[in-house]
Amino acid sequence: MAIDKLRAITYFVRTVEAGSFAAAARALGVAPSALSKALTALEEDLGFTLFIRSTRKLALTDDGGVYHASCRDALQKLEIAEVAGRRGVTAVGGTLRVGIHPALRVAVFGELHRFFANHPDLRLEISTTNAPSSVLNLGLDVVLHIGRLEDSGLVAHPLGWADLVVCGSPTYLQTRGLPEHPRDLTHHDVIVYARPDSDPHWIWEFSRGGISHTATFKSRLVVRDGIGAIPAAVHHCGLARPYAIAARGALKAGQLRVVLSDWSSRPRPIYAVFAKSEHVPAKVRAFIDFASRAVL
Repeated sequence: MAIDKLRAITYFVRTVEAGSFAAAARALGVAPSALSKALTALEEDLGFTLFIRSTRKLALTDDGGVYHASCRDALQKLEIAEVAGRRGVTAVGGTLRVGIHPALRVAVFGELHRFFANHPDLRLEISTTNAPSSVLNLGLDVVLHIGRLEDSGLVAHPLGWADLVVCGSPTYLQTRGLPEHPRDLTHHDVIVYARPDSDPHWIWEFSRGGISHTATFKSRLVVRDGIGAIPAAVHHCGLARPYAIAARGALKAGQLRVVLSDWSSRPRPIYAVFAKSEHVPAKVRAFIDFASRAVL
């Protein structure tokens, strides 16, 4: 006879606590016959008797007493686990594992102290990655990703846009001059970025007032570490085209100067990527809310 074992065990423990079958049935809100049927099925499944039914007073067999102690402890642990799970959905605490695109690190770290102040019970572990698959492969809770996403079965919550800017150091620009059109890049030292597994991007695309221009050039410096083009440009190695959010500090400090500002490059979307779930943990929701302000 197939039984709902967890329900039957719950009925068993509640019956022992109530002291009688009738009291247990009332407390559980079930018919006495349904309670008796469930307990009989549980005994048949176990292969031993739980109750001594020949007495007026409810009594456990020796086997029933041992089984009750174990079942009571197991139900208590389940209840504790349920409470902890609900708390994880509603309370911000525990450890949050985050992956961050290199270009977003400075912006996020610059505001992180405010996040900690608002959520004192939360601990962060941060990795540098732009791979949405890290949510599954590395067990991360959320990844701040720049760029379009393929259909990966993950949730992509939009946070904003990452603009690209062409910039160089004042010293470099004083020596080599200001480019006035993207075609002028052929006369400059250009710093390009490429992932370790891809070819360098020798082509930059621009647009202005509905007019598009593709700049092709040679590069003497290729960087493959995410935001390495920024310090290279700061140290007069040439013109770079980093994300504005990554170069914000160097631009504000006057270490870099934007050129070709009237030409725009296609911005990239910024997403918070996380696993699909019926209930998104509160710590993930809190971090996404924080990140949406930090990357503006």
